[in-house]
Amino acid sequence: TFVATCMAVFSVGAVPVPVDVSATTWCLDPEATRAAVTPRTRAVMPVHFAGQTADMVALEKLCEEHSLPIVEDAAHAHGARWGGRAAGSFGSMAAFSFQN
Repeated sequence: TFVATCMAVFSVGAVPVPVDVSATTWCLDPEATRAAVTPRTRAVMPVHFAGQTADMVALEKLCEEHSLPIVEDAAHAHGARWGGRAAGSFGSMAAFSFQN
């Protein structure tokens, strides 16, 4: 949704791999993410959008299977919840934005 997420990845010398979004949540699709994971994958970065979170339970399961950290971009998710848990509480770390 915003170039800053990819730029953070580039800034550490890594290469972001864009993955399609879910038609239900408009956020990172867990099955598309599963298909994109390779031995070179180092983390999964869901970008929550328009007050809606990605399916974080499915992404957590995927990341646990592959020992990958989750870095949530929660700039669009203030107050959003998935399965009773707040956006920003799922991953190894999360970023919020107070720009608006």
